[in-house]
Amino acid sequence: MIKGIIFDMDGTILNTIEDIKDSVNYAMKSCNLPLKTLQEVKDGVGRGAINLIEDVIPKNTSQEDILKVYKIYQDYYDKNSNNKTGPYPDILSLLKRLKEMNYKLAVVSNKHRYLVEALNHDIFKDYFDFSMGEVKGIPIKPEPDMLYMALDYLKLEKSEVLFIGDSDVDMITANNADITSVGVTWGFRSKEVLIKHKASYIIDEPYQLIDILKEVNNNGND
Repeated sequence: MIKGIIFDMDGTILNTIEDIKDSVNYAMKSCNLPLKTLQEVKDGVGRGAINLIEDVIPKNTSQEDILKVYKIYQDYYDKNSNNKTGPYPDILSLLKRLKEMNYKLAVVSNKHRYLVEALNHDIFKDYFDFSMGEVKGIPIKPEPDMLYMALDYLKLEKSEVLFIGDSDVDMITANNADITSVGVTWGFRSKEVLIKHKASYIIDEPYQLIDILKEVNNNGND
């Protein structure tokens, strides 16, 4: 029986890509590096901020310069993470409905934890019982550690949750954690990527999650 749902943030419940792109290009321009397209930034999102910067800068860049660009990016994004960012259509009403149905909710992201917590409070009005992001000493996705922390906090077993995400990283994370995954097609990766990385279910609209919950629970997942 599914009792809780763990969501990824960027590309799943929150469309953050314009603010991320603006922050990337602010850092690139500051360092006289070529600006990046929206698709180039999308392709780099999902594995944490430092990996994003490593993906978008020229391949022969020194580690010192990578860290310089990263610091400029992160400082700018910290102040501009909610300029153009907003929830995807129907996400807020879906979360409200899930709470009314007594599901426990968590969000687990490779975004820095202080940003995850701030966005949870400012945009999602603390719908999530547990918010987790990147912090020192805890491996980020696709390692399963943050999902396990969510399970511990929610006091649920692996078989009692679904993990909802939009990327290959999310599907790999769910598989690493032995948790049933739901891939969403409105985010930063294609449906083909979700299929390739073994999403248990795939949905095209948020409210299709309700149908999956009914299906899983009717099949006696306990």
